[in-house]
Amino acid sequence: MNKALLNIIVVSGLVFLTGFAGQISLGQVGFVAIGAYTSALVTTRLGMPIPIGIVAAIALSAIVGLLVAIPSFKLKAFFLSLVTIAFGQIIYLLIVNLTAVTGGSQGLFNIPPMKLGGTPFTNTLYYYLFLVLIALVGVLMYRLKYSYIGRQMFAVNDDDVAAEACAINSKKTKVFAFALSAGLAGLSGALTAHMVGFLTPDPFTFFDSANFVAMAVVGGLRQLSGGIVGGLVLTWLPELLRLNISGFENYYLLVNSVIVMLVIVFLPSGLGASLFKGLSRLWREKQGAVTLRNSRSKEGE
Repeated sequence: MNKALLNIIVVSGLVFLTGFAGQISLGQVGFVAIGAYTSALVTTRLGMPIPIGIVAAIALSAIVGLLVAIPSFKLKAFFLSLVTIAFGQIIYLLIVNLTAVTGGSQGLFNIPPMKLGGTPFTNTLYYYLFLVLIALVGVLMYRLKYSYIGRQMFAVNDDDVAAEACAINSKKTKVFAFALSAGLAGLSGALTAHMVGFLTPDPFTFFDSANFVAMAVVGGLRQLSGGIVGGLVLTWLPELLRLNISGFENYYLLVNSVIVMLVIVFLPSGLGASLFKGLSRLWREKQGAVTLRNSRSKEGE
């Protein structure tokens, strides 16, 4: 569950970047890695408190996001996705080869856990902390979506030339979107480092970036709930498919991929949109039933 909540933070930023601003990123795991190793190194090598390490992780990830945003001024779709893929690969290779700093393939150990009153966090305390952070991220996303910034995002997403003609600075909009999504990814990475206690390059491959994109698409790129739904479903689904059937361990990932493909084909707006429509329909039916009952009671009187 904690892993799912951490994924939600990353995917929420990706929904903001891709679904709202229309910028494709297939290297989001690179920002997660930057956040994880930054907070780990600040706390282990420099001896700084964990909150400072987390703030440094968010700040550095956001700054790198600003730099990655520069190619988005001229590139779109396929070409921009190639740049972000290359970025993710560069970060992965730096982690593997800068052994004096990152520990390379051997890993970085003895990362201090978060503490409450001198007592290390349990998994339950991490769970509640992540819930609070997700609530704050949700409020931030909601306020941004329905503000002038959100309207600028959707305008740039639909047609950046038309947005420029309406006096919207598409470059600033894209930079802001990249920086925010990168900062959230860095936050997730920093929290992961302190929860797990060690880091290796294995969780920061292109496969993980593609998994984040799949979560965003399955959840719904245009929905505020897309990150939550996608993060939960695609973190839990592979684990739920680990059935106690002989030989099925070789096929459960295949089944997982087929399910993702079916969702994308038959629910292109994402599970979040379908869930929202279902809840809205239930709410209207409930309100209609209440209105009908009230009208009948008045007729009886």
